[in-house]
Amino acid sequence: MYPFSGLIRCSKCGTAMIHRGDVYQCIQPTRGGCNRSIRSAEIAKLVEEAVLATFEQITLHPTKRNETGTDLAARVGLAATLDADRERLARLDDDYYDGLIDKAMWVRQRARIAERIERTRREYTAAMPEQHAGPSIDVTTVAAEWKGRTPMWQYQATSLILQAVLIHARPADMMTAVPKRRNETYEAFHSRRDAHRVDVLARRVEFIWRA
Repeated sequence: MYPFSGLIRCSKCGTAMIHRGDVYQCIQPTRGGCNRSIRSAEIAKLVEEAVLATFEQITLHPTKRNETGTDLAARVGLAATLDADRERLARLDDDYYDGLIDKAMWVRQRARIAERIERTRREYTAAMPEQHAGPSIDVTTVAAEWKGRTPMWQYQATSLILQAVLIHARPADMMTAVPKRRNETYEAFHSRRDAHRVDVLARRVEFIWRA
């Protein structure tokens, strides 16, 4: 059992990705499965940091916020915007793969839509009403208890606020590996490589928080 098993999903087919060795992999049982994968250590660290940051905010602001009709309407509007932009992103990918647009236009438009989706997602998360757990988990102390708890408890706590982590395909316009430059120090190389990995993760990972 891993803390985020079942939550990490392939964005293409919706399948829960399986932890295998040092990766999470999509193993779709039907013909034409995508076999998408992502390094387990990187995605686990990213998800844990995001989850703990959210619980820390709940710890700092534990008072329940009363949700007004305006709050609800704002969230509904933001959700509709997210759905529309995700659909645009899917159509854009289809147009590129079908040869209807060139790579330059695909990269430019995809970056714009992805940036808008991330901005809307942050607004949606900020507009969420606070979650309340059952009697066994106190959401105001999860951040402090996290390290000493079992993976099952961590999974249950995470599920209170996080619906899914969608893994997108590796961006076609980004290098698979970062080569070391001539005369570059190992410190500079590792720093540049780590920054590249962070950029790739930012493009590949999408958090779907519970409303």
